[in-house]
Amino acid sequence: MMKTKLLARIFSLVICMGLSVSALTACGNGDSSASSSSDAGSSVSDSSVTDTSSAESNEDSKADEPVMMEFTDKTAAQIVEEMGNGWNLGNTMEACGINASDPIAFETCWGQPITENGILEGVKAAGFDSVRVPVAWSNMMSDDGTYTIDDAYFDRVEEIINYVIGNDMYCIINIHWDGGWWEAFGSEDEAVRNAAMDRYEAMWTQIADRYKGYSEKLIFESANEELGERYFSLAMRPPQTYKLTNEINQRFVDIVRASGGNNDKRCLLIAGYSTDIDKTCKDSYKMPTDTIEDHLMISVHYYTPSTYCIASEEDNSWGYRDSWGTDEDIAEMRSYFEKMKKFTDAGYPVIIGEYGVAQIRDENGAWVHKEGCDLFIKNVLLLSEEMGYCPMLWDCSNFFDRIYFKMMDENIAQIFLDAKAGTLK
Repeated sequence: MMKTKLLARIFSLVICMGLSVSALTACGNGDSSASSSSDAGSSVSDSSVTDTSSAESNEDSKADEPVMMEFTDKTAAQIVEEMGNGWNLGNTMEACGINASDPIAFETCWGQPITENGILEGVKAAGFDSVRVPVAWSNMMSDDGTYTIDDAYFDRVEEIINYVIGNDMYCIINIHWDGGWWEAFGSEDEAVRNAAMDRYEAMWTQIADRYKGYSEKLIFESANEELGERYFSLAMRPPQTYKLTNEINQRFVDIVRASGGNNDKRCLLIAGYSTDIDKTCKDSYKMPTDTIEDHLMISVHYYTPSTYCIASEEDNSWGYRDSWGTDEDIAEMRSYFEKMKKFTDAGYPVIIGEYGVAQIRDENGAWVHKEGCDLFIKNVLLLSEEMGYCPMLWDCSNFFDRIYFKMMDENIAQIFLDAKAGTLK
């Protein structure tokens, strides 16, 4: 068994070395606070109860039966405070674009190693208290109009959820880019748009039902960056794009709340408009109504300036920056974070669902962090602590080493440990 795991790790490392795991790729024009970083090709960059602390910590555990957990009812604000600093299991369960019938084939097709419990143990030890697991459910889902998700895929996602919760961290799962099917919402054909909504509803109906027995440490997120004008604008313009965004988020809440189990009081994460801070703060964006008070959170992403956070090549068409850290840079970050007080003041705690900085090649061709990356991260953590947000680092094995289960850069590692200890200054 140990020999097999060692060979698997070596094989995964070889794959990772052969792929670009360092560039945040944008799908916008580069001027957004939430430019896309997590699509195909992106590499950094989005009943009966039992205690699960031991069962879910076994890296060889299988999820043949849903785990039932004790549920402690907490407000969204309480949970966001406990989530501390978060980490994304990037380019893993949302990886797609191949023809396969094995969840592991999808999980590793963008160059990441097989997720095992040791990774999540290391993430916890590195100072993180929450993990976001982006998911492409369409990888193993019927396309016959029922949109039935394969049990094997549910099982594999559940194993990873168990790793996260078993290591005493909060876990977020969502519907991510997922092969780009979201584009159907932007079709000029009403029948195609209706089919997209049917698909969305079917997916969340199944996801909510499958995991309804989980504790409050499992959080559902309505969508990713695709919720908004990125695809919707193909056939419509604001305010119609906002209206559709609000409708989708409301359907998400309604479906989860009606699914039974612990979902009637589970805290839910509502994706902002394109997860863009400026666009989410417009009055056209509305938080959904809920059947229970104080159980909704809002998610936005922060990749500003995108020329620094996303662009990894000097000849990037919409600009490039190789450093960050001026007084103006720090002031700009603060101004964006302060805008989200609109939601905290209204009782909706904020999760920065993704943030990060692209790597670049040095003179020897090795991937390295841009100048000021550590300062960028430090300021994200300091501002989040000050304002009560949970920031979640977008990572595709360029910050945390999934082979050796530790942070790669000692300085950045210390920043997260200091933040965890409350001594970051």
